[in-house]
Amino acid sequence: MNKTEKAAVVILVTLLIGWGFFQRKYMPQQTAPTMGETNATSIVSNALPQTTGDSTPDATVAIPDAAAPDATPDASQSVLSAPVEPSETETTQFLANDVIEVTVSSHGATIKDIVLKEYPATQDVDSDPVHLDFSSRPAFMISGVPGLAPTDSYELSVSDGGNTIVATRKTQSGLRHERTFSLLDDYRMQVTDAFSTSESEGVLLPASSIALGPMAMIESKSKTRGISYLGLDTMPDVAGQDVTHWGKKKLPAMFGGSSSRFSCARPNAANMPVNIESSIAQPLTWVAAKNKFFVQILAPEGGAEDCVFFAERRTDARSLEIAKVAADLKLPGKTLIAGETYRRSYSYYAGPKKQDLLKTLPNNQGAVMQFGWWAWFRWVCGLLLTTLNLIHSVLPNYGVAIIILTIIVKVVFWPLTHKGTESAKKMQQLQPKIAELREQYKDQPQKLQKAQMAMYKEEGVNPMASCLPMVVQLPIFIALFTVLRSAVELRFAGFLWIADLSEPEGLFAALLPIPLNILPLFMTITMVLQQRLTPSAGDPQQQKMMMIMPVVMLFIFYNMASALVLYWSVSQCLSIVQLLHQRRKGSAAKAVQT
Repeated sequence: MNKTEKAAVVILVTLLIGWGFFQRKYMPQQTAPTMGETNATSIVSNALPQTTGDSTPDATVAIPDAAAPDATPDASQSVLSAPVEPSETETTQFLANDVIEVTVSSHGATIKDIVLKEYPATQDVDSDPVHLDFSSRPAFMISGVPGLAPTDSYELSVSDGGNTIVATRKTQSGLRHERTFSLLDDYRMQVTDAFSTSESEGVLLPASSIALGPMAMIESKSKTRGISYLGLDTMPDVAGQDVTHWGKKKLPAMFGGSSSRFSCARPNAANMPVNIESSIAQPLTWVAAKNKFFVQILAPEGGAEDCVFFAERRTDARSLEIAKVAADLKLPGKTLIAGETYRRSYSYYAGPKKQDLLKTLPNNQGAVMQFGWWAWFRWVCGLLLTTLNLIHSVLPNYGVAIIILTIIVKVVFWPLTHKGTESAKKMQQLQPKIAELREQYKDQPQKLQKAQMAMYKEEGVNPMASCLPMVVQLPIFIALFTVLRSAVELRFAGFLWIADLSEPEGLFAALLPIPLNILPLFMTITMVLQQRLTPSAGDPQQQKMMMIMPVVMLFIFYNMASALVLYWSVSQCLSIVQLLHQRRKGSAAKAVQT
């Protein structure tokens, strides 16, 4: 492996580790949030200064007494976990199609539960489907309107052949509220609020908010540092601004955690509040709450005036780990006159983070896939995921599909890789001449450089040619890393001994102090073998240092999703085949010459 190839490998590792930093560096500038105030003792009240450039402000946190270091969090004060207790009897109605079942409650005309029929909760054969449980804080809960709280009861009726539920209630002030839930295709719903009054003096509909249900963290074998799957996304209703992702750095900063771009470690949770509440003070087109595989997206017709975030951390962890997130969209009030009806409509998606579905939604809602900040990179990610799903439609196993995708990528870059290897061989052949030049110009570095360049030109060798194939493939590798780390298609997808391609293998986890992952070990062996077969140039000390790289890559890849390690392992095997093929051709050519 020559110097340029070594440099390329170092670049690969550096980019992989620093991927979060680069996303943050090129992220569009956003207005930092202003923290809302609340009387709940476990909620933080603070303010963040404006963001300038690519820096992230440090949160100035006022810690309430209940969040003191030795205090025991009061679960009854949890914003996202404490269930509401209505005084009246609850009735429920259901909306269902082939993929989803929605439970609508008479308490507040809210959604208490969503069943995703196509996605089992566990890998057990008799597993129940995934439930999005909103019982602690129902979706579409109205706040700010007296008489329409989640403790107030509505009358429910079903119409349109079971595809529509209508909820009605009249408050003591004379305000009549009629909410219509209409289930559309797949995971989409249309919800309409109609407010009216028969009072001659009119009725005030005050400013209010509509809630998204809480999304919880999915338990995972993988604890990859620097990667956050639980978060909130917003689309500003401002021309020229892109989607803002609040999960990785901004939410921890609101808790008072470190917002350093270089920090992948989770900050210590000591002295942090259990819950935070934050208003972003910005008009929005839509808001989304998501975990690793599933998402809710709420888009009110005409947008919203503001959005309030809620987040809850785990209280059984020393470091900061966010357990749940939710959001409220703030909507303006209106004075209603007798006989007037005021309507507000919302589009609502609750289902998997699946590109084929999300890309059909308006106003760039597909950006919740979080494929990066650059348009060309998002295109590469989308192309790779589409190709993977296309292969799977023909060969219905995602492990096989990843292998075929790896072969396709390798074939596409074969000419470049072949040229790079040939260039490395020529560079190796030139090492004796280069050594002579170094001896001749050992005290004259500028003349040495000119002499080397002249020799390269005379011999027809480009010293960067061997580096180019790896540099060109870097975006593909990082795009696959981005796609495969949270592709819902890979959830519980098995391959050979691997039970779940979206997770590390985790073999003998109950018996060994560190679960056994075979693929990363195999990948390391292939990297060592490839290094031995690759034509090398340069001094022996550099070659010895490069032998450490497989160990570094083993450390990085050991707890990554098996799908990504499978891709890299197959890619290494194909590179070894290519090197053996070129070596055999070279031996045959020498035999003919002699």
